[in-house]
Amino acid sequence: MANGAALQQLLTLTLFGLCLRFAEPQGAPPNPCNSIFTYARRDGRLIGHLNPGSDGVYDVNMRMVFSSRGSESGSVSSMAPYPDKETAFDRIRAGYSAQAFVYFDDYREELPKLIQVQVNGHIICTANKYGPPSSTSTRDLHMAVSGNLAVRPTTATVQRPTTELLPPMPQKQRPKPPVQVQPAPSQFSTGNPFLSKITTRKPVVIVETRKDPTPTETECGVEGFIGLQIGGENVPRGRFPWLAALYHDTNMDPTKIELVYKCVTTLISGRTVITAAHCIYGMTPAQLRVYVGRHDVTLHPERDATLMAVESVRTHPDFVGNLVPDSDVGLLVLTEHVVYNSYVRPICLWTSSTTLGIDESEQTAVAGWGIDSSLKPTRFPTTVNVRPVSREECLREMVTAKDFLTPRTLCAGNSQGHGPCLGDSGGGLMVLRNNRWMVRGIVSLAQRAGNSCDLSRYVIYCDVARHLSWIEQNVVR
Repeated sequence: MANGAALQQLLTLTLFGLCLRFAEPQGAPPNPCNSIFTYARRDGRLIGHLNPGSDGVYDVNMRMVFSSRGSESGSVSSMAPYPDKETAFDRIRAGYSAQAFVYFDDYREELPKLIQVQVNGHIICTANKYGPPSSTSTRDLHMAVSGNLAVRPTTATVQRPTTELLPPMPQKQRPKPPVQVQPAPSQFSTGNPFLSKITTRKPVVIVETRKDPTPTETECGVEGFIGLQIGGENVPRGRFPWLAALYHDTNMDPTKIELVYKCVTTLISGRTVITAAHCIYGMTPAQLRVYVGRHDVTLHPERDATLMAVESVRTHPDFVGNLVPDSDVGLLVLTEHVVYNSYVRPICLWTSSTTLGIDESEQTAVAGWGIDSSLKPTRFPTTVNVRPVSREECLREMVTAKDFLTPRTLCAGNSQGHGPCLGDSGGGLMVLRNNRWMVRGIVSLAQRAGNSCDLSRYVIYCDVARHLSWIEQNVVR
């Protein structure tokens, strides 16, 4: 009996071992990017190793997009420097290429297929994703070093950790979709605007880890999370995903960038933000940058945020430099489309068919990074609900503002003396209508009170609804 029990236990363990073996992936999926990407096993875990071969680039943004069959329920880790952070950065300083990897965990039959590789915005390899049911995963990594690069030694060797390359999948399991492989460009765009040197003024994508946008994230005016504290005015990240920060580049050297926060902007399409004309009047596109997805202004870079370059500056033709809120509206067209996600999404633009009147039951708010009650710039955006009033009521309270109030302006205030102040110029007056936020006004003027603002008075806004024809002619979608 004892020998029989032992034999049965041995047989059970053997069968269990066979089950484990068959549960593991049997090989690598089709890999059209095999010149720069390999599937391997490292320390007992499955990895995907990316080596784009961009030697001499010391500021690099890498993106990998994977497609998984619907029957698989594994996970792709965040992208990390390969083989580790210290070694990877030493390689970059020595003039070698940045490398990265991801872990593949809990895949039982088939690893995800790599369907796109981007380096600094350039797509260097593509393939078709799996047909439905399937899912995609996007992983991003930003790596940068400061200082002068060393000259790459011609005979240098770099020690790499031992990895075991995975064999290809058996032919009967290998799908055969058509693929398209693009050759790598000879030189990738580089540059982090918060480092001392930069070689490009193209948008600098500084997203580190991002998931693919959901259908909701591509819709306008959909609000994100809201804080539950009563009386608080801090904006939780993603509540107003159209909120963006405008920076001026104060360095005249075309190879360097020095950014200074200037105003608030509002994303109204994939390539256009709206702001106050006085924030951008007389500026060239090279002097401006827009930080979409911005939240913590002390972080450079900020995760899931993107610093965008500007292609064109467009101010209303009636605005000629004198600060008049009647036409204080401008648009900035970005050089590239933003990437929508939980923290980047446009607000809805007022339309000609939308009722002009704002009902008292509708929520109206304004948000930005302006100074607080202690005259200090805020680290995170704050918001406050305001109440629009008629032009007549505004005139009664602000007789001295009569030259600034026209049928193309709006007034709004807060009974507690809260509202936008210095640094909040260009922010949107937002109206919540039918569960969608719409931009109705642009922060323009407030009554000055020493080094602050007298918010017991009304703030004057440029009325977006009175300039829809000009906006529609100039917005780029």
